[in-house]
Order: sequence, then C-alpha cells, then structure tokens
Amino acid sequence: MTLESRQIQGSRLARCGLLAIGLLLLAGCGIFDKKAPPPACPRVGILSDAAKGTIYRAGSGRDLTDVAYEHQLLDFNGGCRYANKLDSVTIQFTLQVAATRGPAGEAAETAVPYFVAVVDKQQRILSRERFTAKVPFTQGRRRAVVGEELEQTIPFAPGRGAADVEILVGLELTPEQLETNRKARGF
Repeated sequence: MTLESRQIQGSRLARCGLLAIGLLLLAGCGIFDKKAPPPACPRVGILSDAAKGTIYRAGSGRDLTDVAYEHQLLDFNGGCRYANKLDSVTIQFTLQVAATRGPAGEAAETAVPYFVAVVDKQQRILSRERFTAKVPFTQGRRRAVVGEELEQTIPFAPGRGAADVEILVGLELTPEQLETNRKARGF
C-alpha cells in the first residue's frame, strides 16, 4: 500500500468518524426521536336542551313580567394533559356562565346550578358532579357573565382512552324548564 493510498484511506476513516460523531450528537438532541404526539383531548360539549333556563317569581304567572332571571351556558375553552402512562387525563376548562335579571329579579346576585358529566360512547353516565356559579350584577346592569374554572380527571380502564369518553355540561333544570327548551327547539 502506497503512502498516497494510506492517506486516502485515513481521510475516509476520519470523515466516517466525524459523520458518526455528528449523528450521535444529533441523536442526543432528540432529532431522531419519533415520540408520538399525545392523544387528543376528550370531547367537551354543552347540552343544547340544558344550555338555557328561565327562573320565574313564585306563583303561577309565566309571562315576561314574571321572569326573575335567565341563565345560560355560553361557551368553554381549555385543554388537557395526560398522565405519564396515558392511564388518565386531566381536563381543565373555563365555562362562561351568563345571567340576565328580568323584571321580577331583585337580588344583586343569582345562583346558577349546572352539572358536568362524563359519559361513554353509549351515552351512559360514568360520573356526574353538580356545581353552582354565583353571578353578581353590577349596579345598573341587567346582564353579567362569569368564568367558572373547572378541572376533571378521568381515569381510563385498560385498553380505553380519550376517544371512549365525552364530557357534557348543562344547567340543572326542572322538568318544566327542560320541556320549555325542547318545545322552543321544535322537539
């Protein structure tokens, strides 16, 4: 082997060595990691039949002058985070709760009862909690909106995940209020 062929061979070895070191450095930076992104968050929704409710003053009157308060769930926003082993997910969201004071409403604040339920694909209730939002009215104002911060942790059975559950939010309504909402929607 001549001196020239040894230099070419040594130069190839040096380039291969530098290339190997470079690849190791890149691998250490995580450029070749193919970690899957976390699963999507469970779906959250406001039940349309339970999104609004009207509270009337005591008595049998049900016209506009008898309205004390109108409650409404407007919207929500938030996100989720998974446990390390993806065996549970914690959902955090802010629910916008609105109230309008009617002609029969006298209090400076109204209590808005609502629920958060976790259901499976067959719409069976897995858990359900009741909450109450306090909505204060500013002097001279008829309408107010508050943000209710909620956090729900959902454990998953083996082989189950976020796609197997849904979170439903709605106002706690009387049968009469629910029937009124359904009639207004044409059901």
